[in-house]
Amino acid sequence: MSEVLVETKNLVKEFKIRRRFGGGDRFIRAVDNVSITLREGENLALVGESGSGKSTLGRLTLGLLRPTSGNVFYMGKDIWKMTKEEFREFRRNAQIIHQDPYSSFNPVKTIFYSLSTPLLHHKIARNKREAYHMVADLLRRVGLEPPSDFMNRYPSRMSGGQLQRIAIARAISLRPKYIVADEAVSMLDASLRLGIIDLLLDLQKEYGLSYLFITHDLGITRYFIHKGGGKVAVMYLGSLVELGKGEEVIRNPYHPYTRILVEASPIPDPKMAKSRGIPKLRSLDIPSLTNIPPGCKFSSRCPYADTICEKKVPEYRKVDDRLVACHYAEQFKTGE
Repeated sequence: MSEVLVETKNLVKEFKIRRRFGGGDRFIRAVDNVSITLREGENLALVGESGSGKSTLGRLTLGLLRPTSGNVFYMGKDIWKMTKEEFREFRRNAQIIHQDPYSSFNPVKTIFYSLSTPLLHHKIARNKREAYHMVADLLRRVGLEPPSDFMNRYPSRMSGGQLQRIAIARAISLRPKYIVADEAVSMLDASLRLGIIDLLLDLQKEYGLSYLFITHDLGITRYFIHKGGGKVAVMYLGSLVELGKGEEVIRNPYHPYTRILVEASPIPDPKMAKSRGIPKLRSLDIPSLTNIPPGCKFSSRCPYADTICEKKVPEYRKVDDRLVACHYAEQFKTGE
């Protein structure tokens, strides 16, 4: 079995909210006691609605945010107890692909400048001549040929799909081991999304990468896991509600929230879509992080919630081969 690459233990991140008209500051808990493990060469798809804390968790694992409490480990070492040199090496090995490719590049710098700067900064390339050849190779690897057509372009002269490929080239340029793909295909046309995912998975085989693949789209998650394998973690209001082998979680969810996400995702067969019995939510409104319901966070919307759900926080416990935070997880297994 491969070694553990990235691990979080009881991770908490709170943000302060200042009130305009007195009353003192308030805190929202964007990530609430989250523990995940990602091994070398493994995928973890992190799924949930907007505002569930997915991107915050991703940034915590990269060291871009400091946790309020809990730990982030890279290769067994707490990243916030590393020396400057160790942290520098960790950041080289941990990269991100942003959601919006246009906002992640300097609009007045050429593609060559954007890709060559980190190579020169980290001394992977000794000079500009060597950087030029490395950038050309990167562009070929992400399917942009001939490279000379793209070197001197500015981001505004690139399509969304092309620029996202450039973002992927930048992420792999430092030869990292771990990449956070934060909604990496959500802003692309549907026709381009699968091609970008295929590219990510091809690069994974070539470089032995580990991905934290963040998305709100169950259809994209299904394709990513089907092609690349790995685990699925479902997040709701800062907490993980279900974590297990990807194909099994999508095919047979144990948590009501996961089940609703799966059932609500579009499928191409209209007859099958019409016959699906999607449970009706008690409320369509997601609770505010400043006003989390007592007990189970999903209780105010869950169609199956009862008194215990509204009063007692469910334990995050093992059910069969996965972890689930639901009082009645065993009853929601298929056929029971």
